[in-house]
Amino acid sequence: MYNAPIIKKAIEILRLMIKEYKPLGVTEISKALSISKSTAYGILQSLNEEGLTSKDVLTKKYTIGKELMRLSKMVFKGQDLVSIARPYLEELAEVVDETVFLGIREYDTVKILDVIEAKKSLKISSPIGTKLPLTAGAVGKIFFSTMKNEDVISFLKEKGLPRYTDNSITDINTFIEEIEKTRKFGYSLDLGEYLKGIRAIAALVYQDKNPVGAIWFVGFSNSMIDERLQYIVNHLKRTAEQISARLSFNPQTDQE
Repeated sequence: MYNAPIIKKAIEILRLMIKEYKPLGVTEISKALSISKSTAYGILQSLNEEGLTSKDVLTKKYTIGKELMRLSKMVFKGQDLVSIARPYLEELAEVVDETVFLGIREYDTVKILDVIEAKKSLKISSPIGTKLPLTAGAVGKIFFSTMKNEDVISFLKEKGLPRYTDNSITDINTFIEEIEKTRKFGYSLDLGEYLKGIRAIAALVYQDKNPVGAIWFVGFSNSMIDERLQYIVNHLKRTAEQISARLSFNPQTDQE
């Protein structure tokens, strides 16, 4: 297998800095990795420009940069998201007493990662691992809201906008209006559009301003009545913000 030498050396430098976890000078790095000082310096300059390393102006030594730390937090498995979100979801389900879901987008589907069921006898549920079409109600709308309108239109023209129930939105222009409302208010609604007699409300979860997943409530229409919707929305958005804050990079928090 061919490895570009300069890329391999850059990776070795980053591995060394992570391992040592202390400021390192060009001389220290070149000796530790048996590479020339000029090569080490050139690589560090490039890494520094990209924020992968950070140079102290006084000591001239290098440490891990904020961008590398940010990227490392973005590259997480679904289970990591589940373990972080679950305590918040359990509290949310307890307060609202409707089933709450956690999921991620996988191109044209939404994959359910976790489910916290309501405690009441009549409730909605679905197996973990279930994949829903991206055009499915509230959770689909919330993921579409992260896309540009032209990209949403292109997607819908290719994949179609199915009629799941009599309430389903099948007109693309009307659907775009719904997406714009979702962006404006920070949550999406499904009033029997995907399943008859079922309502849903969804909100995005972010990591460093990047949408990484969604949480959403699903319940029967006679339980998620109009008078309760704002109450549910408020708790859903608050929980989404809490999970997002927990996932996001915070230099001060990480140093404590």
